[in-house]
Amino acid sequence: MDLLPTPEQDEITASIQAVLTDRHTLGQPMSDELWTAAADQGWFGLGMSEDRGGVGYTIVEEALLCIELGRGCVPGPFVGTILASAALEADLRAQIISGERRVGLAERLGDGYRILDGESGGLAVLLDEMVLGEIGELSAEPCLDPLTSLGTTSEWRDVDEAGDGDRATLLIAATLAGLAAATTVQSVSYGMDREQFGQPVGGFQAVKHRCADMAVKSESALTQVHYAAIAFHDGQHDDHRFQIEAAAVVAARAAVENAEINIQNHGGIGFTLEHTAHRYVTRARVLAGLRGGLRTHLADLLAQPV
Repeated sequence: MDLLPTPEQDEITASIQAVLTDRHTLGQPMSDELWTAAADQGWFGLGMSEDRGGVGYTIVEEALLCIELGRGCVPGPFVGTILASAALEADLRAQIISGERRVGLAERLGDGYRILDGESGGLAVLLDEMVLGEIGELSAEPCLDPLTSLGTTSEWRDVDEAGDGDRATLLIAATLAGLAAATTVQSVSYGMDREQFGQPVGGFQAVKHRCADMAVKSESALTQVHYAAIAFHDGQHDDHRFQIEAAAVVAARAAVENAEINIQNHGGIGFTLEHTAHRYVTRARVLAGLRGGLRTHLADLLAQPV
């Protein structure tokens, strides 16, 4: 299995990075301009076949997209909308792929539902059952990530299917892997720029070793996500579910731990709201808790045959 991206995949990644560089600023809410550009670029139908209104790529390219969304720490209902592009009803699918309908992520909360990045009367993907549904009026709740809207509702109406749960796990893991990579870059950059006692702090052994550990975790997460995506797409690997659950575990740990170490590497400034380091911590914590969180993924991992 070749884990290296093809030239075409490199072009896709470069195109995504260009859009994010032009239309997104770390720590700022998602803009309508970014959403429109994402729809125009075909992000929401990237993994759907052309006869279903998509671009014609696969889960592998969708994972590459989510990695870049993670690198940019981009807020907004991107993952939910990408997942919802698997809807069976043609008109609804077209509205989602075109960006006309934005789709949040939902999880059961007692007798009701908790919705991330949802809109009252809008759509959400219920991650527990992979069902696309229409939600009622949302009661706003505080979210650990201030750039992610959180609401609760007791009103839910099933509308359509939302694809495979393994796909959801993989795309969330890809986003987390991107977060882990971004904090590595931020720490290394700071270590090279910040000077203390007449030399860059990255030259001190304690900082240098922490950055090296971050790089190992980041690369492990990215590689595992790539492997799992290819295994899932090929359909010829009996252990693809094992690989996907492994990606969820490795990426969640890498994202959370790297985000925390990144703050430590930045010293006093890293603990302030003035700096962007905390954005990665809150986003990683929110995403790592989806689909049951680390404990559930570890249990599912151990239950898979190898």
